[in-house]
Amino acid sequence: TSEKKILAVTSGKGGTGKSFFALNYAYQLSLSGKKILLVDLDSNLANIDIMLNETPSITIDDYLQNRVLLKELPVNVRTNFDVIFGDSGKLNLPEKRREIIDFLLSSIEQLTFQYDLIIIDTGAGVQRNSLYFLSNVDYIILVINPDPTSVMDGYAITKLLVSEFGKKEMGVVINKCDDEDEGNVAFQNINTATTHFLKTELKHIGNINFSQDVYKSIKEQVILSEDYKESPIVSQINTILNHTMKLLKFCNK
Repeated sequence: TSEKKILAVTSGKGGTGKSFFALNYAYQLSLSGKKILLVDLDSNLANIDIMLNETPSITIDDYLQNRVLLKELPVNVRTNFDVIFGDSGKLNLPEKRREIIDFLLSSIEQLTFQYDLIIIDTGAGVQRNSLYFLSNVDYIILVINPDPTSVMDGYAITKLLVSEFGKKEMGVVINKCDDEDEGNVAFQNINTATTHFLKTELKHIGNINFSQDVYKSIKEQVILSEDYKESPIVSQINTILNHTMKLLKFCNK
């Protein structure tokens, strides 16, 4: 179908606010009456459970160790919003070989019938397994910060996805901006590089300002979009949402 149902959120390095974005993006989408599943695939540094103040009894690790089926993992956290929790500090994860990733992808694929959209919070960085996983999803949102090192890391991950896997459909969110201009300049910088060197144009799907509200929501273990509805960040995420839904041909359902 032309409809895309599996979307991954990634970043070139940790600390960009990727998981915060994935959680709030998924939650805001669920408010529109769509049934959403958020999968925390950031093995060893999973933090969606902490952000939601949840103590999951089963996690993706149980699936990877063949103890449960993937369809047994979703936990309902809000109306229309389910989460598959990741695991922190597990070093005995099976080596994520391609066969395991293929199996995981086909299991996720089977869940698309139950959900309008599946959002996957992947690990940051450019490990080959993560890239292989990303190359198989329908759409990628790359979260970067305005600082030059983050823009460079974002470029590096884009370069590998394009050159190794031929993956070209990516949207970029610039997070932790001082203002709109700073976000736009950061996007221009990464897009100039990808257009010139990779012959790939990225899509700028929005900026999110640096805000104390974000810090507070994480500290209080609440969803910003739920407890800080008046925050300007909420409308910024909404803008990104509307933008991506058009790209995913999602709003014409």
